[in-house]
Amino acid sequence: MAETAPHYVFATDFEREEERLALGERLWDPGTQARLAEVGVGPGTRCLEVGAGRGSIAAWMAGRGAEVTAVDIDTSRLTGLHGVRVRQADVTTDDIGRDYDLVHARLVVQHVADRASAVRWMAAALRPGGHLVLEDTDSTPLFDTADGIMHERVKRAAYAEMTYAGYHPRCGLLDIDLMTAVGLVDVRAEGRAEVVEGGGLNARWFALWLEHLRPAMIARGRVDAAEIDAAVADLATPGHRWLSQVMVTVTGRKVA
Repeated sequence: MAETAPHYVFATDFEREEERLALGERLWDPGTQARLAEVGVGPGTRCLEVGAGRGSIAAWMAGRGAEVTAVDIDTSRLTGLHGVRVRQADVTTDDIGRDYDLVHARLVVQHVADRASAVRWMAAALRPGGHLVLEDTDSTPLFDTADGIMHERVKRAAYAEMTYAGYHPRCGLLDIDLMTAVGLVDVRAEGRAEVVEGGGLNARWFALWLEHLRPAMIARGRVDAAEIDAAVADLATPGHRWLSQVMVTVTGRKVA
């Protein structure tokens, strides 16, 4: 019988998932906030946060006076958010309304099987003149590390596992085409990357990424435990530096 790929690569019972998500917020939230502020988030702005995770961006929007709805297929971590309406929803099937000024999704489209439907769903939720902001990564820089800190075999094994589960390694660039295909205009894109220091909190996010994928990588024979241990140890070593993935922010406007 053929193997069935999991619905979402990080939908597991990984015991440190809360920490991994919190560290991801620490790494990526400042850039996201800066770009959403440029689009315009303030009092009365109707915002939809898709794949809201722990709700850090939804809470930030609400803190600026926006009217915020946060949706996710798993809302268990969306608790204690002041001024945020929480709904469980699937980005390809469920109706969430059609009158938002801003729809934002970070690290969502790259993991969705039917990416075109997901973007079409989000665009449909916009009012005329509203903006869709998608943020997904281009993982190319992680394969250009000259000193090998990230351990080539382990990197490739981790991304192979993610790709097996539906991840697109260059979705940040693909988002441009997906937005254009649904008729959005003024589509523009920019990328940002972070220099990560070994032993720091951002490095810990990378280590937990490997730890989360460890069982699946080993089970499929991609690498062994010793290789992963060595990579995790190097990530925790001060003085090591590497460039993160490029987070690509793509913004488009709905005409009608």
